[in-house]
Amino acid sequence: MSRLSIWFQTIRPKTLPASLAPVIVIAGALLHDGLFRLKPFLLVLAVALTAQIASNVTNDYFDYLSGADRRRKLGPKRLITTGDITPGWMLLASIFWVSLCAVLGIWLAAITSWWLLLLGIVVLLGIIAYSAGPYPLSYNGLGDLAVILFFGIIPVLGGYYAIGESLPSYLIPAAFSIGFSNANILVINNYRDYPEDKESGKRTLIVRMGEASGPYLYMFNALLALVCYIVAGVMSGSYIITTIGLLPIALFLYTGTITTFSRKGKGLNPLLGFSAKITGLISTILLIAFIL
Repeated sequence: MSRLSIWFQTIRPKTLPASLAPVIVIAGALLHDGLFRLKPFLLVLAVALTAQIASNVTNDYFDYLSGADRRRKLGPKRLITTGDITPGWMLLASIFWVSLCAVLGIWLAAITSWWLLLLGIVVLLGIIAYSAGPYPLSYNGLGDLAVILFFGIIPVLGGYYAIGESLPSYLIPAAFSIGFSNANILVINNYRDYPEDKESGKRTLIVRMGEASGPYLYMFNALLALVCYIVAGVMSGSYIITTIGLLPIALFLYTGTITTFSRKGKGLNPLLGFSAKITGLISTILLIAFIL
């Protein structure tokens, strides 16, 4: 790989739809309520993307330090482990992306409301606390909760409030739907990595509950994502689009769940991208439902 390609891979581009989905929902809700403003919306998008990139890079660095990535055989190798990037350069990349996210967040707060700085501090602490600190969330069974919060509830509700300065009730179940759907990406990752995580002492929720819990946890999140989608669509008053979108979403969630029950190890890798597509599908249909 070229040097540029290596650095591009550090941001884990295939995972970025997880942070795009909340912004898609925000766009639909703002258009629905007649409150869309382009400049702050673009800043919300930029903050969401840089926050996820910062989380990805920071996670890579601290997973390497902990030794978790050095035992990785089932999932894709991280670039520090392969020797393509040194730990020092990855740390600098982490500092860069965290700093850029902070600067964009301050800019957003300056043109909307300064209370967003408090939310920004929570997000930045979450980026670090996910895999670092005295009690890293991903190593103590709290990674799934962190995903629901930071890739569902906080970006959807916080992003909308930053621009619309209000919080419509229908947006709350929409935020949970995106959060539960995004959490299944982590479920697949942790179910695949169960043997390695258990050996390295990374006590994910699936390690705590047992390997057999993986498919059931995926099914639980899928059902909650579907129910929250229906509630959001109905509360927004978009009965027709919500009903039309119900079939493809249910089919995708059913396919993902059945596949999780039938595969293990490397066989789960294709389901990572498939699960991300489910989140994209839910957010896109919610966008259409809200604006129509």
